[in-house]
Amino acid sequence: MDRKMIAGIMLTLVGLVFSVFSYGYTVMNPYVYNGTSGLMAGFLGNDTLIPFVLSTAVMAAGLLICLWEAYRRDR
Repeated sequence: MDRKMIAGIMLTLVGLVFSVFSYGYTVMNPYVYNGTSGLMAGFLGNDTLIPFVLSTAVMAAGLLICLWEAYRRDR
């Protein structure tokens, strides 16, 4: 395995752990935000929207790195 592939796997796992934590924290602590409820209101009320979006982006970047390394043609 390449070092880039291992880095992509690590990025994917870190992003997955943080996004699951943010999602779980939001679901376990319901919140009413300006008279609305639901998942988006929970993210906004618990201030976990930005960490969730960032960790999901990190996870997607890790997946893209893994896919890029797996299907490269210049080997």
